[in-house]
Parts: sequence; C-alpha cells; structure tokens
Amino acid sequence: MPRRRGGRLATRPGAQARRLALLALFEEEFRPRQAHAVVDRLGTERAVPSEVLAHAHQIVGGVLEHRALLDAEIGRLAPVIPVSELGRVERTILRSALFEVIYSAATPSRETIDDAVSLARIYAGDAARRLVNGVLGSVTRSSDGGG
Repeated sequence: MPRRRGGRLATRPGAQARRLALLALFEEEFRPRQAHAVVDRLGTERAVPSEVLAHAHQIVGGVLEHRALLDAEIGRLAPVIPVSELGRVERTILRSALFEVIYSAATPSRETIDDAVSLARIYAGDAARRLVNGVLGSVTRSSDGGG
C-alpha cells in the first residue's frame, strides 16, 4: 500500500488513529496476528501520542474480534461485490469504519465516515471512495448510528 500524506487526516487524533489502524489491519491481511504489534511499531516510529495509540488499538481489536459480523454487514450493504472480492484496502477501511459506527458510541459517525472516505480516496482511488461512502452512508441511514 503506497504511503501518502492526507492534509486534514494527518492532524486530528481520531484521524491519526484511523490511519494507524488501517495500516496495521492491512498488514494483518498478509501477516496474521501481527496487527497490534504493527500499531506499536508504527506508533514508536512516528512518535504517536498515547491517546492515538489507544484509539488505534481499540479499532484493531474491535475489527479482529468482530470481523465475521462486520463482513456480514458489508455483504448486506454491498451485495453486488462479495466481501472476499473487495480490494484489501477497501475491505479494511470498511471493516474499521463499520466497527466504529456500529460498536463505538464515543465516536461520531460523521467523523468516522469522513475519515474513511478520505482514506479510501488516498489509498485506493475514487471508485473506492464512492464504495466506502455508499456503504457507510447506508449503515448510518438504516441505524441512525452515532451522529
């Protein structure tokens, strides 16, 4: 996955945590059971504040714990493309954002969706941005999730 900078994403703690979780969960796709170690390694390399690390670990842990339920929800919301056929970046972004929207009342849904859409645009392109926006918009409309 190419390493790119996203202006607004780089400055807010929640956005930093989401980017860190994305990178760790993406690496998890290739090296299972390593995501939490990746968060710690990247946090050290980038001198990430402890609250950002804690938030990233919460996202990573939640995605790993609820992966099957998150994938089922993605499949329900985007039935045209089987979850297994989604690109790894798109699938990882969707899992992370859905975890926060569905399971984390502390984070406003709008903030999570905006960051997920930005991450999709940065790391996977415009088609992925539209997919992520559509799926996450559907879940918030159907559940009135968080904000």
